[in-house]
Amino acid sequence: MNLKILKRTNNIISLSELYERYSKDIFRYSFSILKNEDEAKDAVQDVFVKYAESESSFERNCSQKTWLLVITRNYCYNKIKSKSFNNDRLDNYADGKFYENDYDSEITIKDALMQLSVEHNELIYLLEYEGYSYKEIAEITKQSLENVKIKIFRARKKLKEILK
Repeated sequence: MNLKILKRTNNIISLSELYERYSKDIFRYSFSILKNEDEAKDAVQDVFVKYAESESSFERNCSQKTWLLVITRNYCYNKIKSKSFNNDRLDNYADGKFYENDYDSEITIKDALMQLSVEHNELIYLLEYEGYSYKEIAEITKQSLENVKIKIFRARKKLKEILK
């Protein structure tokens, strides 16, 4: 495996430097989708392994970070689809490790975000927490710009409903 990756602007960036720069972003993005800290930590490691293995397929028309986020997104959605992930989440709910709604108290933004669908949560995270433009989000999620705008509008509307 070649650890020297990515020749952008004539710089060769090592895998360890990529990890140093972007591992926290990958973790936060994974957590926003998987909603599980341990799974998000695993995602960081697996994403960088997949990145190193797929060096030759790197889409050089986007930034390194965008490509890493695309890999992260694919990894997380594949993880969600896996039977073992869903069984683990059900076990954790039964153990009380996840949030249970308490309708007698005020709801926080974090609680409201947890109630959004995975896709809506992801889009809000990319826009509001990572500061990506609609165009960049469309690139990361491989959706049309118009579709991203519509989904973010719907996600915001749903958030308002939850927070009322």
